[in-house]
Amino acid sequence: MHPNRYKIEPLDKKHYAMALLFIETVFNEEQHIPKELIPLTSTTQKWWCIRTNNEVLGIVAAWTQNGEWHWGRLAIHKKLRGLGFGKKIALFSLEEIFKTSAEHVIIDARDITVNMVLKMGGEITGLKTDFYGHPITPMKIDKLNFLKSYF
Repeated sequence: MHPNRYKIEPLDKKHYAMALLFIETVFNEEQHIPKELIPLTSTTQKWWCIRTNNEVLGIVAAWTQNGEWHWGRLAIHKKLRGLGFGKKIALFSLEEIFKTSAEHVIIDARDITVNMVLKMGGEITGLKTDFYGHPITPMKIDKLNFLKSYF
């Protein structure tokens, strides 16, 4: 698993169908989230992927809802988990969001993502709730806290 073999980049439209299939596999088959809840409905959305050759092995998205940026849909292929790829795509995508007019980003994080978001300057904004058998924690990252944490 040499990190240089993998590219983190904005999702190209030609890879969108493959990325959707990948995210459905992770969210529906592994986490039992209904398929109809997976696609984003926002007209303003951005996607990033981890790719090697023509295979999508990681994905994350950001979208606007009620005038605020949200971040999520983070999914990493089993063979890349625990190797820092989630952190790398998170940093890459959040940095790009904060280059826009976003001053903060709203996140509903699973337990595995909470500590990563806290290290990036995020804060917990509410109590955990259950989402299809998995706890999620409402969080927020302010642009200045993010920049202080990593740049």
